[in-house]
Amino acid sequence: MEPRPLADLEQDALARVEEEWARRARGVKPWTTTEYVERCARVHAHYEQRRAWLRLHQQETAS
Repeated sequence: MEPRPLADLEQDALARVEEEWARRARGVKPWTTTEYVERCARVHAHYEQRRAWLRLHQQETAS
């Protein structure tokens, strides 16, 4: 089985943030817009770090 592309995994993570946003909106302590944006930014930062790590290690194996 082929590993899933990082872009797909990133979109899945963002979908989970959306689901949590919706779940909390129905609860006692909903996220503020700032909290939602921060969590989305964390997801993007995580996957950008992963891409950088992969680029670095691809260069090492090519050398």
